[in-house]
Amino acid sequence: MRPGITVRRIAVTLLAALATGLLPAAAAHAHPQPGAPGLKLKESRHHVKAVGPGFVVRLSPRGIDVRIDEERFGDPSTGHPIERQTIDLTGRTLRPFECENGTYTIRTGTFLRTWRVSQLAKRPAPYPDGFATGAPGLYTPFVGELEGTVTDADGRTLRFHISDLVQEVLTDGGFAATAPIHGYFVDERGRVRDRISLVGRVNSGPGGQNPVYGIEDRGTCRQIADLPYGPGSERAVVTGPLFVLPFSAPLTGPGRP
Repeated sequence: MRPGITVRRIAVTLLAALATGLLPAAAAHAHPQPGAPGLKLKESRHHVKAVGPGFVVRLSPRGIDVRIDEERFGDPSTGHPIERQTIDLTGRTLRPFECENGTYTIRTGTFLRTWRVSQLAKRPAPYPDGFATGAPGLYTPFVGELEGTVTDADGRTLRFHISDLVQEVLTDGGFAATAPIHGYFVDERGRVRDRISLVGRVNSGPGGQNPVYGIEDRGTCRQIADLPYGPGSERAVVTGPLFVLPFSAPLTGPGRP
């Protein structure tokens, strides 16, 4: 982790990625659930649209378009400001993306991040205690956009376009989160080689009671890795240097339980 870079959900993983190793897949713990209110996803093989509080994200093999209404982004009444950060991915040593049709290493790119903290509160279990150190506030919401180039094992260059979103809500009735990552790896002819579609959802009752969680996988890219948040962050589902949820969660989707 580099000094001077604000520690947030994804930045921690990006900067610690080179130390993480792959482990066997986790056993199932959960069933499908709704996730957090306020974030709507519409997905097909060649287009993703996400509508959240004060933002719209459109993603396709041609690129990513993010529109943010600053007056409506998150909840301005909390008094927490909108925060922004741009991370240059060029030259960093990051975990490659492992996909069904190739393994891709980032060569150039940027990670644009916009978020607003809704409240300074601790997420309930199964979120590991160590995660609260790097991300002490709830994201309502977090909008990340990544674009750049990767190379595959044969040295061929592809473009990538990725959206990384988080919506977290904590009320007297409990905690809810939705954390989708979508993306495309596109070759020189404009053909999609691989596609990321991982949607994490968490729901629990008051005080974190009866947590239900899982990750819906409809793409061709996923890995299992330890994260740097201590006990409870082992065997998380990731794609390249990005994680979906900071703890082990079962995968569901086409061809999966």
